[in-house]
Amino acid sequence: MSFFSKLFGRKPAAPAAAQVLDLQAFSQRFAGALRDAFPDAHIRIHPGAQHEARIELALADGIRANLQVGNAYQRYLNAPEDLEATLADQIASAREVQRQLSAEDAQAGEGVVLPVIKTRAWHEVAMRQLGASQPQAASPFVIEPLAGDLVVTYVLDTPASMSFLSPEQAAQRELHGPALRAHALDNLARRLPELEIKGGDGRYAARLDRNYDAGMALLFERWRERVSLRGEPVFAIAARDELLMCGSDDGENLASLRGIAQEIAGSSAYGLSAGLFVWRDGGLRAFED
Repeated sequence: MSFFSKLFGRKPAAPAAAQVLDLQAFSQRFAGALRDAFPDAHIRIHPGAQHEARIELALADGIRANLQVGNAYQRYLNAPEDLEATLADQIASAREVQRQLSAEDAQAGEGVVLPVIKTRAWHEVAMRQLGASQPQAASPFVIEPLAGDLVVTYVLDTPASMSFLSPEQAAQRELHGPALRAHALDNLARRLPELEIKGGDGRYAARLDRNYDAGMALLFERWRERVSLRGEPVFAIAARDELLMCGSDDGENLASLRGIAQEIAGSSAYGLSAGLFVWRDGGLRAFED
């Protein structure tokens, strides 16, 4: 059984079919709105379950994007009367994807700076290994404390490779302190349209690309409207490719989340923290209940 199934085995009650569009009909409406907004684009619906359905958008300027239907559909289910507003927001997001991908193509050759969540233990081991092999070498990492046993570092991501951003490289780009964090988060935010939210009834998992999933916790304010939680948002940031959450007032799900965080952190090849973290005052804090 997957970690997702363990936490989200129960299914939320489905809304009455007569009251709302089903997923297929919503996808058709979504695609129609895209055709109106991008008359020269090629648009194709890829059907599937709610967390799998997507719309392929190929624009005349050569830019291609895959728009996840599930998040928009869940927002619609939460407020069916706001269908047109939901679609308008999706069109706005698609236009932003077009703008951002154009900018990303321009800078891809030099690498895009992105944030990566690691642990203090990982950094200590990496520095010991570096010291043993290159005693006089400068640190190849920019490290910032995050919460509990977690830290943030940065990578240069290109179509061909991914490497850690060094302090010297950050200085060359005139990225220092808060400016570096803001720049990297803005770059990661370009991928928000690809973020998939699974679950419901107070239990969720965020899925991106298996590389930067955990880092999406840093952007929670930008996607918090997609989830409904009881109490403060509590995260398990247990692996690079696992980001799970529930509410601080949800005792049953909170207990499950804690146990699964410990299991993932101890077994995953990309394990991070066995602890839980709460989103409070605009940032992550170690969670103590």
